[in-house]
Amino acid sequence: MKNYLLLCGGVGGAKLALGFSKILPESNLTIAVNTGDDFTHFNLKICPDLDTVMYTLSNESDVSKGWGRSNESWEMLGALKDLGGETWFQLGDKDLATHIIRTQLIANGASLSEATQDLSQRFGLKTNILPMTDDLVETYIQTQNRLLSFQEYFVKHKCEPSVTNFVFKGLEKAEFNPLINLASFDEIIICPSNPFVSISPIIQLEPLNTYLKENPERVSVVSPIVNAKSLKGPTSKMMSELGMDTSVLTVANYYSEYSNTIFLDSSDTNEEHALVNNGFQVFFANLIMNNLDSKVNLAQSVIDCLEQK
Repeated sequence: MKNYLLLCGGVGGAKLALGFSKILPESNLTIAVNTGDDFTHFNLKICPDLDTVMYTLSNESDVSKGWGRSNESWEMLGALKDLGGETWFQLGDKDLATHIIRTQLIANGASLSEATQDLSQRFGLKTNILPMTDDLVETYIQTQNRLLSFQEYFVKHKCEPSVTNFVFKGLEKAEFNPLINLASFDEIIICPSNPFVSISPIIQLEPLNTYLKENPERVSVVSPIVNAKSLKGPTSKMMSELGMDTSVLTVANYYSEYSNTIFLDSSDTNEEHALVNNGFQVFFANLIMNNLDSKVNLAQSVIDCLEQK
């Protein structure tokens, strides 16, 4: 069995990560999670993508919403609203407990990696989930009118402003997580997360950026685009606003420096010829992950293809 590193954003990446975690021994799987979405709210360290991965793998996620914890209550948020406080970022009571513990751990000297490992254990997880970096990286969205923090754009303004660019503050000084030994992995999977705001901050980090460029044969992309639509979130909207076609070809071109293998949905077979001409090895699978079986089946399809390389 090969060793796999997943580069993962929020919901889409977490779904595939869950599938992998049901198949691979824990020693063969590491998940590096985007932290560009992290922010401080009410003096609490909030890590939406890390939490989504932890909640999903521990069967604690609210599947209907796609974020937060299952069987959540909202007493704190209701009381906050009654007192005239800011409630645009919804913090459920159970979710709030996660942020409080993380903030306390970091205040007591833990790194984000150490805090994540501690929380993972509290959720009963053995899979190695790590932040992409322990350094601070902040994602900002350049819109036509002004620069917005990611959570302002994504949650407060519900992705409505038109996107013109992306800014990752702190990225040039940040280091890819040193706990992740890149040479120990046979395969690196770019999950079906938003390329611009979930994956780009990860793959721009050194030394990962250089490693991917030097070893594209070890890197596979699972497309976040199916039938010219994004599987989740504003990916297709962003592509359109940036003047790109919403297509798997756009995805492949975006990652062409880093990978020469791509997994497409079985409905996108008409795109195979163009991708092969662009130097990609193309595999097909069902990329729609709407229940546990489909998540596991997709992970198994990816593993089956890559184990035979």
